[in-house]
Amino acid sequence: MRRFAPYLLVIAAAVVVTVLLPTPDRPVQADVSEVARTTGVRVLGATRGYATTALWLRAGDAYRRGDLYETLATYELIRELQPRNPAVYSYLAWNQAYNISAQFPERERRAYWVVLGLTTLFEGQRRLPDDASLRLDEWNFILNRSISYPAPILEAERDHFDGAAETWERVVDVALRLRKELSDADAAALDDFLENVGLQINLFDTADAYAGLSATDRERLLDPGFEELSPAEQGELGSAFEPYEREQMRSLLVLTPDVLAFLAVAHWCRLHAMVLAITPALEAKPHGLAVESALLNAVRLANLRIPPTLAPETRQDFERGYKEAVAQAFVSGIENALRIGGRKAADDFVDAMKFNFEGQPDLLPPELIERAQQEIHE
Repeated sequence: MRRFAPYLLVIAAAVVVTVLLPTPDRPVQADVSEVARTTGVRVLGATRGYATTALWLRAGDAYRRGDLYETLATYELIRELQPRNPAVYSYLAWNQAYNISAQFPERERRAYWVVLGLTTLFEGQRRLPDDASLRLDEWNFILNRSISYPAPILEAERDHFDGAAETWERVVDVALRLRKELSDADAAALDDFLENVGLQINLFDTADAYAGLSATDRERLLDPGFEELSPAEQGELGSAFEPYEREQMRSLLVLTPDVLAFLAVAHWCRLHAMVLAITPALEAKPHGLAVESALLNAVRLANLRIPPTLAPETRQDFERGYKEAVAQAFVSGIENALRIGGRKAADDFVDAMKFNFEGQPDLLPPELIERAQQEIHE
């Protein structure tokens, strides 16, 4: 029995950490530093691996049981033990921004947890500046959570960059001012729109298509009775706009010009924030091809939505930056695809970008695509 004693002590230490981990009070976030001290995780020494494994298992079990606060506290303890593991920040941010936030009926309290999840990713990036996965997490976070919480996300992103993207930050300030200056009625209408429809990525593309209709067709499309018509009665108008797009327009176009102005500026700001978030990941070695695809798609969308009220020279600066970003990401993507999957993967990547940028030859010229395809097979 004596020769097994060291191993039993190791296992016991891990079990003690699991057993002693307290479930935090529901209304507040656990004081992780205090919990870490009381459970002794800072002095586990060689037993840290066993303790961490036990905590990962406990986090999974708590999540399956629906105990989201215990899940949160456990992930934060894991962060104490594995501060250089990017998965810890990804799981913790997801739990804060999606699972915990959903527990509150009040919009402001949900927004608090959403932003807390984003700041967790920022912390991970500070500790792991060369990790591409956390940059991609931020890109996806902006894309998905700014649908319902554009102002809090933009404010957090602005503070995160803190002067590193000065012109964009000034435009974000404009968007936040537009939001702050809304009347009580407009603010309530905006919140209702964000709750039930959201700042969807294709919202203004659909609005552009709607604006191109005749006055008669616009009136028909906005009539709720349009949904009661048969496909034959709806005709080409019904096939041109999906039911969810028609509902988007009915909800969007009853908003006041002040609310629409905020949404339009905020939309471009979040698209450019996605460009800023993912760009550093190009320098991470290695990284997946999703990095180049994310950057190219963000630039493609942002270039279409640069606010028309920007000064001409400012607009030109953004357009020039977007062209440079596309060129860099396109070449990097081909090289990365060749490394990952050879010529077939590179061909697929180029074909996908050829399709995506078909309507924006100023960003990705056809001759550049053709030359790239030739060089792949040389």
